[in-house]
Amino acid sequence: MLQANLKSPRQFALERVEKPKLEEGQILVKVKQTGICGSDIHAFNGKHPFISCPIVLGHEFVGTAAEGGPASSQLLGKRVTVLPSLVCGTCYNCRIGRFNICENLKVIGAQAPGAFAEYVRVPEEMVFVLPSSLDWDQGVLIEPLAVAVHAVRRIARIGGQSVLVLGAGTIGLMVIAALRAYGAGQIIAVDLSENRLRLAEELGADAGLNPKGADLETWLEKEVVRIDSSFECVGLAETVNQGIKFTYKGGNVVVLGVFEENASIEMGLVQDKELNLLGTLMYTKEDYYEAIRIMGLNPGLSRLITHRFPLRQAAQAFAVLEDQKEEALKVVLEL
Repeated sequence: MLQANLKSPRQFALERVEKPKLEEGQILVKVKQTGICGSDIHAFNGKHPFISCPIVLGHEFVGTAAEGGPASSQLLGKRVTVLPSLVCGTCYNCRIGRFNICENLKVIGAQAPGAFAEYVRVPEEMVFVLPSSLDWDQGVLIEPLAVAVHAVRRIARIGGQSVLVLGAGTIGLMVIAALRAYGAGQIIAVDLSENRLRLAEELGADAGLNPKGADLETWLEKEVVRIDSSFECVGLAETVNQGIKFTYKGGNVVVLGVFEENASIEMGLVQDKELNLLGTLMYTKEDYYEAIRIMGLNPGLSRLITHRFPLRQAAQAFAVLEDQKEEALKVVLEL
């Protein structure tokens, strides 16, 4: 099979290798599409804190269940998406149902070979059949939507809350869709891209603000009673501190962004305002089921896919993400 191996930062090697051999409880998925995630970009640049080269990237993907043992016969030939967590199942967090923070967590496409390949080996228990109502494009977006679903569900009573979403990339836009699905009140999106802000409003944001053209603090004081919760979807100290600054006392600041370096945070305000500063990592199976449900309610989410490349052009796909930041949102490799 063909795979694109990130041998060193910014250097892909196209390789012909044997298909992965299956062990008990595993399924071989013939990859149809795989999305490029923000964490893949960090890894490509050699700046992801938990991904090292060489690595076959790709953790958001769809395909067909191609091979498996006798127990998986009901899945073979089905269109599937995969929850890419590899977990031990025995640590404390796994035992209480929070395997997304497993003590021994590995991730397909991060610490194990991923879907920048024609075939990928996955645990059968992490395979989800795509409903016939979802097409391939919707299917490849299930994983990032599940990230957003998990983050929104970190807040117990999101219904009716006024929310600030800092960053309108793929994850920020997915957070907006999830917030709308769970009944949030006023949703304000903040980004430097006018294109992304327009899409944010189309997906359910009540307003999109560009800090280059508006005083964010003045606008919020005038137009919003209070910000109950903020979602940081960038991975910068500046945006975390904006969330801390603008969130009302007793509110929530949820951090989704991947940080390339340590950030200086206004912890004095976190303490003084009695804020809940919440980290969020990946998802559980329930989040995946919810993402599949919400995707069925939001066919417009497939508009997030802006560019498509064959696997052989993986390097060109990353170049587009780097050089066309205003236009490129979700870039998909097709096999």
